[in-house]
Amino acid sequence: MRVHSKVFLFSFLFFSYGHGEQQELHIYHRVVHPNLPVTPWSELGFVVLPPQHSMSPLGTPAELVTSDAVQDDLSEFSLAVDPAIEDAMYQVSLERADVPDALWPVSTVKTCFMPSSTSSNLTIHLSSSGIPFAVDYFVSPVPHDGLCPQSSDTRKTYPAHNSTVVLKSPRLPPQPELRAPLLLAREGEPIAPIPEKSFVQKYWIYIAIALAVLLIAGPADEPATSSGASGGK
Repeated sequence: MRVHSKVFLFSFLFFSYGHGEQQELHIYHRVVHPNLPVTPWSELGFVVLPPQHSMSPLGTPAELVTSDAVQDDLSEFSLAVDPAIEDAMYQVSLERADVPDALWPVSTVKTCFMPSSTSSNLTIHLSSSGIPFAVDYFVSPVPHDGLCPQSSDTRKTYPAHNSTVVLKSPRLPPQPELRAPLLLAREGEPIAPIPEKSFVQKYWIYIAIALAVLLIAGPADEPATSSGASGGK
């Protein structure tokens, strides 16, 4: 399937998206091999983008509505590129109507992981203006060593399974803690900061007043002893 640019449609799409309306983002897929003819993009489905203000930088779940022709496309992929062939890749892309399909955001997975996969994850990254600029696609399970299974263990088909979709908007990093700038004299030399006063320097007046009160009050009078009183009898 040959996909043409639709600049007007793209502009209208994201103008409406920025004003709080839900829009559809179409997802495409294909299989490629460096030594084989490039297969055309086929529509995998679409994702409904919620209003931008309702999205979380940590991720907003979404749903992939798959195309009715997915099963037929996967069967054609199996005929075009054997999943067990080395260097064969399965690609997922986001439609960008303002640029040619060669410049669409793409995520790539080895085709040898596809037949044994049971689930997939699709993460779509959107800019602050709501434009999708990157996509991450993963399948699981995948061998821990990242190597393809033996060709005898690999089925010759591409499975269709539901994908977990997450939409991510930009997240601001924490602000750095900056020191106060140095004050410069007219000659350009830095002015030394005034050293901070010690505890005694700050509160010496209160300490002096407290000592003066203690000195003026003097020692407490001692009570009369009982021996002096009994000697007078």
